[in-house]
Amino acid sequence: MIVMRELKLKDTSWVSLINPTKEDVDELGQRFPQIHPLVLEELLTPTIRPRVENYDHHLYMVLHFPVFTPGYEKSISHELDIILMANTIITVHYDELSTIENFWHECESRESKKEHYGKTPLHLLYYLLRRFFSNSLKELDQIQTKIDEVEEQVFSGHEKEILEIISYLRRDVVDFRRALKPQHLTLQSLETQGVLLYGESVRPFLTDLIGEYLKVWDLLENHKETLDTLYETNNSLLTSKINEIMRVFTILAFISFIPTAIANIYGMNLTHIPLAGDTNAFWQVLGIMTLLTGLVYLALKWKKLV
Repeated sequence: MIVMRELKLKDTSWVSLINPTKEDVDELGQRFPQIHPLVLEELLTPTIRPRVENYDHHLYMVLHFPVFTPGYEKSISHELDIILMANTIITVHYDELSTIENFWHECESRESKKEHYGKTPLHLLYYLLRRFFSNSLKELDQIQTKIDEVEEQVFSGHEKEILEIISYLRRDVVDFRRALKPQHLTLQSLETQGVLLYGESVRPFLTDLIGEYLKVWDLLENHKETLDTLYETNNSLLTSKINEIMRVFTILAFISFIPTAIANIYGMNLTHIPLAGDTNAFWQVLGIMTLLTGLVYLALKWKKLV
């Protein structure tokens, strides 16, 4: 795997690093001495908090994008570090990101894209981030398909199985929200700092990036509200079913109380028990049990409890 590579697009150079070592970062620092030492140090390890920082001659930016990982059956957040200079953009990521790989090969193989994307490093960043947001929308569309399937099955009587599916979907949405929520302030800060570095002409691109982010966020919020509603509905159905089962068991216990009590009485070691000396005592006691049980059942039915 190539750790460091470079691509020339019109007036812009794109340098990409994948999981760089200290030697790679030192080489990067020697080639671009204007990069602040604190930035070089941060490139060695992933960063939790998204942000944009202005270091006079360059901008340092950290973003996180959730990507669904089949092996884990969940969305895992992947970090993208970006350094923007006058004529160069440097991207650093610590895992294989198909979005960057596909975009790189597209820029590498199509001359028209080099002209279009390579006007400034910020133009290239704009098209790259739009690709990430587009992929996020596709992943959210897949979640929407699963939500639609759950919505059709929520009244099918399989509340326990559906609860597990909803829980997995809610976890996916939570992972998305955790990764994307801090980006709003980061992109707003990029709009301010990017204009200072590249001029007023780039503002529409940066404003459009915020718009792309809001599309993803609004869809994410819609998924969250839908899943919360489905979760509450499914829980209500599951609770109702459990209560119905408990009600049936309670009624059965109440109905069986009388014959159980009579059987226990006749099981006592007493001298005088009614009907004890009668040759038909068993059938008489059994008849009394049946009669009293039937009367209790009819009384409960009359009260519409069964």
